[in-house]
Amino acid sequence: MKDHFIKKIKIQGPISISEYMAEAIWAPKVGYYDSENSIGKKGDFITGPEISQMFGELVGVFFTECWKINNKPQPIYFIDMGGGNGTMMKDILRTINKIAPVFLKSLHPYFLENSKTLQKRQQQVVPNSNFINDIAKIPPGILFLTANEFFDCCPVHQFVKLNGHWHERLIDLDDNNKMRFIVSKHPSKYENVLPDNYTEGEICELPSSLIQIVNDLAKRINQSGGVLLIIDYAYEDKEPYGTLQAVKNHKHINPLLSPGSCDLSCKVNFKLVSNIAKQAGSNIKGPISQKTFFENLGINIRSKQLIKMNPNKKSEIIDAANRLTSSKGMGNLFKVMTISNKNFKVPEIF
Repeated sequence: MKDHFIKKIKIQGPISISEYMAEAIWAPKVGYYDSENSIGKKGDFITGPEISQMFGELVGVFFTECWKINNKPQPIYFIDMGGGNGTMMKDILRTINKIAPVFLKSLHPYFLENSKTLQKRQQQVVPNSNFINDIAKIPPGILFLTANEFFDCCPVHQFVKLNGHWHERLIDLDDNNKMRFIVSKHPSKYENVLPDNYTEGEICELPSSLIQIVNDLAKRINQSGGVLLIIDYAYEDKEPYGTLQAVKNHKHINPLLSPGSCDLSCKVNFKLVSNIAKQAGSNIKGPISQKTFFENLGINIRSKQLIKMNPNKKSEIIDAANRLTSSKGMGNLFKVMTISNKNFKVPEIF
């Protein structure tokens, strides 16, 4: 896709980071998530559900508790937002079938997925699933939604504080036709909505699509009932140097080096997410660390059970649990929060 962007910039001039991310990630057939690489040990990056079955199992336990303490409502539309290879959904449904088969009968599983490539994988892993590609197409009724590493791929605009004003960071070409970051000459039209607690040279990120999605989902949950579980690498105040990153073959690379063949993402501003949902009238729990979330759901007990059933895989199971919960792994980097209807109870693990 690099040639596509070079041609585009030559014709129309500098483009926003948001536009670059959106096309590089989601463009049909040539965007990253429509490629054959991406997720898993053999791909460019690995997500929690691919590290261990315990991830999806414990998320399944969480939603089972939600169902129980809310008087076992039915039917429920279970939506996995950006479900990757389908591994988490498979482990969630398997767990629910084991601990609460009546709950499973009331569930209608859906993937919210734009990528045709990932839809094929998800269909193979979860044959009875359904697909939607737009939040507006979510069926009416009580919603249980999970968003694991979904919001981090929402495109962002970046702005730099210069001489007391916000200027947008853009992507342009240098004299050798190589893409580079530049700063707009004039203050941004978004200046009035950007925060004022930044100093000279610091970067603020504005994820406009995330704002719209969270607002729409919060309103829908308030109307129909239910809960959204968000798990992602996040921050709660500000990241003054920006969080845009690119990953290829499990290594960080220059975000402008290989568009369409590397994963682009940004940390999620959980304070922003919380504020949007609260303004829409929702209840918020968290954020807490992924470590606390899984430990409160019983990951230590579950890992011992798995070791007892698979003693020859003891070290593998221990390593996976540590990777999900340790401060050196995903335990503190990843945060967990819920958005729920005000009349909907959430398990007391936050």
